[in-house]
Amino acid sequence: MNFLKKYWQDLGLIIGIVVCIYVAMNWGTIPRINSILWLSFVAILLHQFEEYRWPGYFPGVFNTVLFKSEAPERYPLNQQSAMIINVVIAYVFYLLPLLFPSVVWLGMAPVLMGFFQIIFHGIVANIKAKRIYHPGVFTAIFVHLPIGIWYINYVYEHHLITVTDWIWSAIYFAVAVYILIVKGNTWLENKNSIHIFSQQQLGAYHKK
Repeated sequence: MNFLKKYWQDLGLIIGIVVCIYVAMNWGTIPRINSILWLSFVAILLHQFEEYRWPGYFPGVFNTVLFKSEAPERYPLNQQSAMIINVVIAYVFYLLPLLFPSVVWLGMAPVLMGFFQIIFHGIVANIKAKRIYHPGVFTAIFVHLPIGIWYINYVYEHHLITVTDWIWSAIYFAVAVYILIVKGNTWLENKNSIHIFSQQQLGAYHKK
């Protein structure tokens, strides 16, 4: 468990590279919608690597800037809660559509999550931090956004999406955000947590 707490984002990067190689080697045989969904999965893995490893100081932004924490190294987000929340998002929420690629609303919900990352990182958090960049912004704009647009364009070009799909995807996305992010942080927060972030993960936002 200690190994996973320290290196889950690094393992994600390795998995992402392996997936990219797999998709590239089988580009002509994998159904295009599956390829896009695989790359959507890679997008969240890269996003998490940017947030928690390099540059990696998103926990400092989250705890200090957004929540004005007096103990940003452990509250409200801590190393263990970050791992649990992000692993579930990546390996359940983003991989589930690959089991059912014809269920478009399942694939659309992660796309909406990617767009949400742009709003959260690029606008909300940056305004509060008074910056134009913090970990998560780059992959949200340059990876999540183009892959999301690609997916939407594909399902429209092939007449795969309906109004009902949009409704279900919006509901599923909202429920996932509420349970995994909003309530997930609440359920797992602990002011006395021993699972503290490293100095790198706090960046300039460590407790003075």
